[in-house]
Amino acid sequence: MPDKTRSRGFRDRAFGCYAWGVFILVVLFLGTLIIALRRAAWGRPVAHRATRLMFRLAGMPLSVSGIEHLPRAPHLLLVNHTSFLDGLALVALLPPRPGYAFVVRQQFPSQRLLCPLLRGIGVIVLAHPPPGRRSSNVKGLARALKRGENIILFPEGGIVPEPGLRPFHSGAFIAAASAKMPIAVAGLHGARAALRPGTWLPRRCAVHLEIGTAIMPGSEDAASAEHLRAAARRAMLSLTGEGDASAEDGLPAREHHLP
Repeated sequence: MPDKTRSRGFRDRAFGCYAWGVFILVVLFLGTLIIALRRAAWGRPVAHRATRLMFRLAGMPLSVSGIEHLPRAPHLLLVNHTSFLDGLALVALLPPRPGYAFVVRQQFPSQRLLCPLLRGIGVIVLAHPPPGRRSSNVKGLARALKRGENIILFPEGGIVPEPGLRPFHSGAFIAAASAKMPIAVAGLHGARAALRPGTWLPRRCAVHLEIGTAIMPGSEDAASAEHLRAAARRAMLSLTGEGDASAEDGLPAREHHLP
């Protein structure tokens, strides 16, 4: 039994190192092309093909259901946040045209190194607003929706190792209500097992995205935004199948934020 355990551990480490090698090579070659293109309309299809190639070479099957539920109009797509692989999986699984703008927070110095690549796929970087002006990011999201962007956002914020859906931040729902744009809700499966938060060696797992029906905002007031948040969370709970890990359940609040 110890020999089998050591052998399995060696295979897991070997696969993890191989997967990282695939990731680095794809980013070096196709990431450079995305930076050179300098336009999200061109960079997103390249990123879509690059990430699909990455998962294929790593032997990690991808699948999506409910793609027909995505609204034709500009919309917010909300997805549960489970792993550092989430963004890569979504780029690979979702239609690249017109594609989606991811929303990230400007938190770590590493973001400055990735900035040219992020700009190449049209990522929206939220700055830390000055005290008393926290609504500026919400207004920026509403403006992006009104000018025709499809936006992906993780309403839980950071990620934790434990499964379960955590409380949602309210900004996305205020922005959608203000812009009068629909919200699509999706559940991502398999990414947490493929790269558990707090670890750095990927495992060979299938990744699946299930997209539910869209939700339309009723009005622009705070009550409508709160209704959207509650409806979206109920929908996502049924799509993820991981259960409710809200603060009142007493689960740890450790978070691993994306850069």
